[in-house]
Amino acid sequence: MDMVPPTVERRVNGDDVSVQLWVENMRTIKRIQELKLQSPNPQSWNYQVRRQRVFDNLIANIDENGGNLLIDPDWNVVLVDHSRCFAVPKMPFEMTRIDRPFFDRLKALDAAAVKKTSNGWIEPAAINSLLARRDEIVKTFEKLARQKGEAQVFEP
Repeated sequence: MDMVPPTVERRVNGDDVSVQLWVENMRTIKRIQELKLQSPNPQSWNYQVRRQRVFDNLIANIDENGGNLLIDPDWNVVLVDHSRCFAVPKMPFEMTRIDRPFFDRLKALDAAAVKKTSNGWIEPAAINSLLARRDEIVKTFEKLARQKGEAQVFEP
């Protein structure tokens, strides 16, 4: 998705933690809203926001707030602070559209891929919950496509 900065596992003061690349010259979405700024490219902005919502639903991010959505000077969305994910089966965002490549990758996601990329940080029960949310997301978009037509739901 190119929205989450590189993150690695490290031992700090005897604890296993994640360390994420610091990104400079960012504004929070909260600050963008306070300043009433608008993206110079609404199509690109909407595309990114739709991806962010699907991703946060997939990982059950219950802590997505105005401080965790960063915007760079080129209006790219950067997602940080995923410390409260996978805890509950909640999907906080409404989903109306998705780009086809992201949808296809989402459909192909399986337990082996999640286990491999998470390097053991996500417990098997949380992986199962994530895959159940994935199934719900896929069903939601397939239902919307039947109701509204594929062109209204799936972007190229």
